[in-house]
Amino acid sequence: MSQKRPAGNSFGSLLAKSAKEAKRTAEDRPSSSANNSGNANTNTNNPFLSRPTQPEEAIKLFLIQSRSTARRKGGTAAGPTNFEIEARLGTILSPYGQHDMRALSSGPKLVPIKGMNRVVHAFVCNVSGDSTATSGAAPTTNFEGGITRSNYLKWTNSGLSEVSPLSLAFSCRGPSANRNESESAALRSQLNEVETVETVFAYPDKTRVAFPHHSSTSSSSAASMNGQQNSHLGRGHKERKEKVSTIDIALPAAPYDLRLTLATETPMKDDSVTTIQHLANGWNKKRIKRRRSYSRTDKSFAWRIDVTEVTSMDNIAGGASQQKQQQNESVGYEIEMELSTQMTQKLLQTTDDGAARKLAETLSQQLWYMLQQLNPTHDILEVDEFLSEHPSKGITMGVRWPFPPGTTCMEFSPFEKK
Repeated sequence: MSQKRPAGNSFGSLLAKSAKEAKRTAEDRPSSSANNSGNANTNTNNPFLSRPTQPEEAIKLFLIQSRSTARRKGGTAAGPTNFEIEARLGTILSPYGQHDMRALSSGPKLVPIKGMNRVVHAFVCNVSGDSTATSGAAPTTNFEGGITRSNYLKWTNSGLSEVSPLSLAFSCRGPSANRNESESAALRSQLNEVETVETVFAYPDKTRVAFPHHSSTSSSSAASMNGQQNSHLGRGHKERKEKVSTIDIALPAAPYDLRLTLATETPMKDDSVTTIQHLANGWNKKRIKRRRSYSRTDKSFAWRIDVTEVTSMDNIAGGASQQKQQQNESVGYEIEMELSTQMTQKLLQTTDDGAARKLAETLSQQLWYMLQQLNPTHDILEVDEFLSEHPSKGITMGVRWPFPPGTTCMEFSPFEKK
C-alpha cells in the first residue's frame, strides 16, 4: 500500500528543503550589473540568487506537486481529463530597474554550498499557486514568454529537412548509410510534424474562442491568414483556460529562462460559435497562431514541442481604422513543450506514490535533455572570477614609464594567474 503524502506539503516547502543548505545569507539587494556578476565573495547579492536548484530536481518536484494538486481538484484518483502540463521558454524580468532587465545577468553563478563555492545554473525565482511560497521569498518577477526571431529560425526553421536543435531534442538518429537514406527521410521516419493555424479571441474573464483555419489557408495569402477572409475560418470553439500553478526557473547560463505551468482547459457549454460574425463583443486580444508541432512517432518521448509564430493585436476601444489596427499588431515567436495527454493522465492516475515519483523523475530527465538541445547552458564564468591582486602592491603602484632596462611589461602586470 502506498504512503499518503502530507496534505500540507507544498511545492515551496519541497524546494526549500531540497536547497536549504544552498541559501545565501548576505544582504539582499536589487539586481544590477554591478552586483550580479556571480562573485561568491561579494558582500551584496541579487535577491533572486537566494534559491539555487538543480533543474531536473525542480522539474521533478513540480511534476509531483502537479499530480497532488490535480488529484485534489479532480476529487477522484482518475481526475478530470482537461489538465495539461507545459514548459515554456522566455525571460524572467526583474521588478527593479528597467522594465526589460533580466532578473539574473547572463552566465553561471558561484554559490557557497556546504562551505564550498559551486557553479549553479538554475534558480527558482517565482512560484504561484502555493500559499507558502511567498513567505520570506524574493520579490515577485514577471515572465515574458517568447524568443527572438533569429533564435526561432536557427533552432526550428529546418523542420524535418535536416538535423537541427529541434531534431536533436528528440535524440533522432542520423541517416542510414546502408539504405542510402537522406537526412530528411531519416527524420521523417522518426518525427511527426503537424501544421495548424488558428485565430484566437481572448476575453478578460479567461475565456477564449478559437477559430481553426482550413488546411488551404496554410498556403494562402497573408490577408486570409489574418482572418480578413472569413470563409477560411472554421467553426469556433469556446473554452476557459486557467493556470493552476506555475514555477519560474531562471537559467542565467542559458539564453532563456523557463516557466512550468499546470493549467486546465474546460470547454464551455455553449462552446460552438458558428462563424466569426457571431463572435460576442468584449474581447481584448486577438492572436493568430501559426504552429508546427513535433512528436516522436514511436512515442519514446512523452513531450511534444510546439514552435509558434504569433501575431497579436489588442482590441482598440471604439474601433479603429485598418491602418491603426496594423500598427497595433506585434509578432512574437514561442517554443513550448507539452506533456502528452496520455502521459499526463498516467501521472495523475497512478495511485502508487513511489511509482509516481519514479515517473516524474524520468519525465524531468527527458524534458531537461530536450531543453539542453534547444536552450543549452554553459559553464563559462565571468572574467573577474579568475583575477586576483598581485601579492606585491609596491610593484603595481607608482610604475614609471619607460620600464627599467632589462624588464618586460609582464613583470609589472597588476594581476597574476591563479
